[in-house]
Amino acid sequence: MTIEVKAGERKRILHRLSNAMQATYRFAAEPAGGGEHSGSVEVEGSRWIFRKPAVIQALQSDNSVEKGMWDSRYSVYVIPDSDVTITMKNSGYPKLWLYILIAVVIVGAASSIFVISLN
Repeated sequence: MTIEVKAGERKRILHRLSNAMQATYRFAAEPAGGGEHSGSVEVEGSRWIFRKPAVIQALQSDNSVEKGMWDSRYSVYVIPDSDVTITMKNSGYPKLWLYILIAVVIVGAASSIFVISLN
């Protein structure tokens, strides 16, 4: 997925709601006319139970932002100094298999306890 962002524009490139899974999101920024690129990336995490201020980092060629467990509303904005093209990379939930495995083990244990209690 690619997103065009004009110079000085504050554009949301990522938005996630209500999941308690940690994730790393990666994206690339390329200047539209070539040359140097500069600007900032603004990361807004949780605004609910554990409020935290927005984190601002420099816009680079390759960018990485972290979503924590408590980030119930999570948004990433890009504010470039010149026109850029943002390209989202494969990212997200690299440990999703771990969450699924834990859920299967819990369901299996609960089922075993239920069957044993019937005897």
